[in-house]
Amino acid sequence: MSRAPQLRAILGTALVAVIVVLVNYISARRFERFDLTHDQLFTLSERSKVLLKQLDKPVDLYVFLSSGEQSYAELKELIARYRSQSDKLTPYFVDPDREPARFKLLAEKYGLRAAAQENGQTEAELAALVVSGDKRWSITRDDLVDVDFDSLEGGKRGEGAKVNVKTEQALSGAIVQVTSGRATTVCVSEGHGEWSLTDSADRSLAATKEELKRENVELTAIETRNKGELGKGCDAIFVLGPQKAFADEETAALSRYLDAGGNLLLALDPVIDGEQVAITGLEALVQKHGITLHRDVLVELDREHLLSPSPVEAALVTSFGDHALVRSMAALRAPVVVQVARTLGVGDGATALLDATNKAYGELNLGRISAGDELKPSEGSTQPPIHLAALADSKPKTDQGDPLGGRLIVIGDSEWISPQALQQPQLANVDLLASFTGYLTEREAMIAIAPRKIDAQAMMITEDGLFGLFLRVVLLMPLAALVLGVGVWWQRRT
Repeated sequence: MSRAPQLRAILGTALVAVIVVLVNYISARRFERFDLTHDQLFTLSERSKVLLKQLDKPVDLYVFLSSGEQSYAELKELIARYRSQSDKLTPYFVDPDREPARFKLLAEKYGLRAAAQENGQTEAELAALVVSGDKRWSITRDDLVDVDFDSLEGGKRGEGAKVNVKTEQALSGAIVQVTSGRATTVCVSEGHGEWSLTDSADRSLAATKEELKRENVELTAIETRNKGELGKGCDAIFVLGPQKAFADEETAALSRYLDAGGNLLLALDPVIDGEQVAITGLEALVQKHGITLHRDVLVELDREHLLSPSPVEAALVTSFGDHALVRSMAALRAPVVVQVARTLGVGDGATALLDATNKAYGELNLGRISAGDELKPSEGSTQPPIHLAALADSKPKTDQGDPLGGRLIVIGDSEWISPQALQQPQLANVDLLASFTGYLTEREAMIAIAPRKIDAQAMMITEDGLFGLFLRVVLLMPLAALVLGVGVWWQRRT
């Protein structure tokens, strides 16, 4: 009988060991990580997941940050998440200060430079280098993170600067850059007062070129006049903010390009002609694909969605359609800003992408806007739901595998690609640009990655607060442990 407790102890210990082994085996086979941070800092975007799953060639990543630098921990954690998605990515951590010989070999191989800092340490000019075959892409420290100190101005007490962690954005963009077989070419129409590729132009696409350059997308100008056929060498054609109407022959050429499987983006502002919106010459083309161009101007009456007192100037769009193209942006909860936009009608075969609020409407009588009258919906105005962007996708295949048509996106504004809008991290305009471009060039991995926004909250402690902290930590907590210990001792003694 005396052996029974010992047997139970042995069996209990063996059972616990078996449970531990099984738990470890299951966790190894079904590895799962949970992100409990407020800003979801440790969750990969869908774009990065798609990119890594499609990775079919080895990529080497050289990190030249020391362990004490600001972005080191974030980058190391991100690389671990990337590695969990694909074994094609191989990281190498090289500290130029602690491993000068190793860094020198890499510097000679890739043409890198290092500089001595004020503290005497050696620091590489780059934060990281991504290499695949004979292609390489550099990542600087500014590409990884920036701090918006302007957010401190006029902020509430206790609010700190906004820290924009762009590590995933930079790394995924670099991988796209070195693994794409060739640069994707987007042709931008000219000759109608559109946004220009010339840097010195009033409406320059310099910011757009810079953003798309990281995605291995090149912009080139295309003339649509006197062209029987369009689209040779173009993965997509963008028409961005024309101020003059397209001729019938130009519209016919664009329509043939689209019907033959080409991809087209039309960003069409409401061009004011007296007291009405001028025609674009593209009305019949978009109507053929289930989208109507209204000759009106958006009036947003929800003041929470305005950036200025005027209801027609700059409006924030927070309502996204149910389509993969914008679904990830809806999850980001960041608005898109449009300025002096027109509304669209969405019929059969088309899908709405961006909507204004239910308080918005489309004003046809522009005389009421210029007269400064109180704006409210009237008879004949465009009523909710108010659509601002829509797409029509005619890419189904025939039995022979030929496409029946291409992809068309129409948005009733072009100012959303202005440098001011693209460079604001709190807006999703740059995400919209990447998503539109990726969808139209059929590169699904270009679903946008927004910077992770962190509130760097400052902790302010007064002298009274410091004394209270000292009282609780240094005196009360040890005293509580002492009282608990005395109580346990007294209980055992009695």
